[in-house]
Amino acid sequence: MRAGILRNNTVLIVLLAMILGGVSLPAFAQNFANAGPAVDNTENVYDSDEDLTDDKVLRLLDAEAQQYIQQGGGNDVYIPEDSRYTLGVSDVISINVQRHPEVSGQFPINAEGKIQYGFVGDIYIQGKTKSEVKEILTEELSKYIIAPEVTVIITGYNSKIVYVFGEVGHPGKIFMRGDTITVREALVQSGLPLLSAKMKDGRVVTPSVEDKRRIQKVNVHKLLIEGDLKENYVMKPGDTLYVPPTFWAKLYRKIQPVATPIGTAAGTGRTLTTGF
Repeated sequence: MRAGILRNNTVLIVLLAMILGGVSLPAFAQNFANAGPAVDNTENVYDSDEDLTDDKVLRLLDAEAQQYIQQGGGNDVYIPEDSRYTLGVSDVISINVQRHPEVSGQFPINAEGKIQYGFVGDIYIQGKTKSEVKEILTEELSKYIIAPEVTVIITGYNSKIVYVFGEVGHPGKIFMRGDTITVREALVQSGLPLLSAKMKDGRVVTPSVEDKRRIQKVNVHKLLIEGDLKENYVMKPGDTLYVPPTFWAKLYRKIQPVATPIGTAAGTGRTLTTGF
């Protein structure tokens, strides 16, 4: 532990000396700034590049999730539809009955898993696919309409969400259009890992009713670079994929706010860039 702290302090001193001496940081280190400070209040979480426990991952993840909420979200992604998608609370469906506009329209699924469907009454459709809903509606409407032609379209995919946080291009929510999503697909939809990503230390975090989150380590490098599909775990609604920053990314973000004015004050005339 002391060796790790000594190493980190030594590196920090060397980098500051480089800045004061007019030497810019290596391009790969400067590029880390493009990802932005993923978390602002976890300075003591990363002791070294090797010391990343599940507990520390949860602390990093919780801090970033809180920051995401405070910033009002954003970067939300909608993925292509899966015909096997099962409807849930807050989803919205569009029902069109040919030549019968009085029973056509948009219908949200309420907290009880039902839609309020005109004179037919409430219909329970939670857990059904749109094809199954079409069959149910056709059967019900046949009591009042001769050979009803029913079309069902899902217009609001709101019930199934996974989250991707950390060193990816577009961290945030992914609104699922299927009942599951793989880690690889989630990474692609969220913009793939950045240069600042510690790809060998990803985590899939699954909530539980006992408030004890289950954590599965995932080697994103093996999955994306080596094509190891054993790392392509299946994520379900509510799961979170977290890709942590490397030690160098964390270190650079710590010193960047103070390094630039120090370097300028020293008369170097150089400032740190944040672009590729």
